Amino acid sequence: YAGRGYDVLALAVDDTVDVETNLQAVRSAMDRLAARAAGGMIAVVGYGAGGRYAFLAVTRLGADAAAAFHGADIGLHLSEAAHAKKPVTFHFGDDDARVPFEEVRAIKGALEGFATVEIYRYPGVGHGFALRGEPGYDEAAALQAERRVFAILDGLR
Repeated sequence: YAGRGYDVLALAVDDTVDVETNLQAVRSAMDRLAARAAGGMIAVVGYGAGGRYAFLAVTRLGADAAAAFHGADIGLHLSEAAHAKKPVTFHFGDDDARVPFEEVRAIKGALEGFATVEIYRYPGVGHGFALRGEPGYDEAAALQAERRVFAILDGLR
């Protein structure tokens, strides 16, 4: 992302703490970026557990866009779907045991009809398909997902 000219701040969410504590950390990171970006738009990109917080950054924290790669536990927050009024893009592997097809279907059902939401499924890949160096990494699927995310992010500039 930095290589494409984006101001980046990486944050690791902590699965051992509650959602609100992690959201406070995301909010703090967004505030630091906003101060550096001087009025620029803020997008949150999350992988795995971070996908949940990317979604919540749009529904609760006012992020301008979000992308979730193999986002775990998003299904726990579908009551907030009506607040997803900014661009959000989801990327799931069809063979992801951590985010089963039923959860992806529920996410799609909750967000169906939102012009700002895109949901993509990638056949033959599992959890972690977009993370270089991870056992489930799949270059073709990762590059396709990345192109789709950059299309949204580039549109915010």
